[in-house]
Amino acid sequence: MKNRKWWDIRAMTNAQGAAVAEIRIYDEIGFWGTDAKTFIAQLDAAAASATEVIVAVNSPGGDVFDAFAIYNALRRYAGKVTARVDGVAASAAGLVVMAGDQVVMPENAMLMIHNPWTIALGSAADLRSTADMMDKARDGILAAYRRKSGQTDEELTAMMDAETWLTALEAQSLGFCDVIEEPVRLAASSNAAGLLARFRHPPEPVQALVEGDGDAPPVDPRAHEPPVEDPPAPTPPEPAPPEPVTTQEEPGVLAAHVFNACRAANLSMCAESIVTLTALKDRTTIDAAIRNAADIAGLCLAAKLPELTAQFVGDGLNPDQVRARLFDRVTQSQPRVNNRQQPVPHEAGRSVQGATPGPKASSIYAARRGVAKSL
Repeated sequence: MKNRKWWDIRAMTNAQGAAVAEIRIYDEIGFWGTDAKTFIAQLDAAAASATEVIVAVNSPGGDVFDAFAIYNALRRYAGKVTARVDGVAASAAGLVVMAGDQVVMPENAMLMIHNPWTIALGSAADLRSTADMMDKARDGILAAYRRKSGQTDEELTAMMDAETWLTALEAQSLGFCDVIEEPVRLAASSNAAGLLARFRHPPEPVQALVEGDGDAPPVDPRAHEPPVEDPPAPTPPEPAPPEPVTTQEEPGVLAAHVFNACRAANLSMCAESIVTLTALKDRTTIDAAIRNAADIAGLCLAAKLPELTAQFVGDGLNPDQVRARLFDRVTQSQPRVNNRQQPVPHEAGRSVQGATPGPKASSIYAARRGVAKSL
């Protein structure tokens, strides 16, 4: 999967006999070891003798900077560019579609626009730099939407903030789509379910597409032939149980799971530490880390030190280690208790101020003499 291509570019001839370069983007843009630089090199080679470029998109999005590179390459092309949404064009894929001189959508296709999204780690300066970069990316996306649709920045910003999913009719009414075609049977890519989890408001038609069975299997032409009687075959040995198959989810999906789960558990301050500690290995590892963080948060709350939760989680401690640290911190903050009676300092031969003086030796002697005389 590391070097899987997320596009297909080929030179074709249309019904009029003209040379056409057709591009199909049917997967997540970028992230697969083949970047936009390779894409553009192949596009230039295919489009050199073509009179038109057709871009067919069915993608949940992907790397926004690869999408910018593709968008700009298509905009520079001297011939006609037709962008066609064959299913869903979401996020960065929607940006690529905006490069079309003509955008075509079947009635049941959808377009989604929203703000760029990323994960940031590092110091405060690193986070500020990342935020500035995201603002610039947002401005570039906004410019592409504005050029195609003619909508104002205020209208587009409101749609991006809300994560807006548009049907073909809605996209046409807002200027994002030029031509609506007859509906087609949509098919989701194999990893669309995981990628769709990163969005906040995917509509029911898109959910149904992902959860459905996709295209029907091909029909076996021998299905209607009369059966042929075969001699009974020997009973084969019972096969061994299949090995469990572990499906590796995409890093972006796992990161979204971390932040959503931490937000639901009031552990947002621990999300970045959990991403770092688990290295987004798999969902089981991540869920165990989130449960560990929740236990630590409960211990810190009981000790009236909730502000230490993020520090303990970031240090990679388990609940037993946290208990020991909290015990040390709490006991150090309490006054020391000494049950031994302390001697009262005083000067020899002088009574302590405020204390009742004891009998003197001379008084005891005089009392004894008086008793003796009376006898």
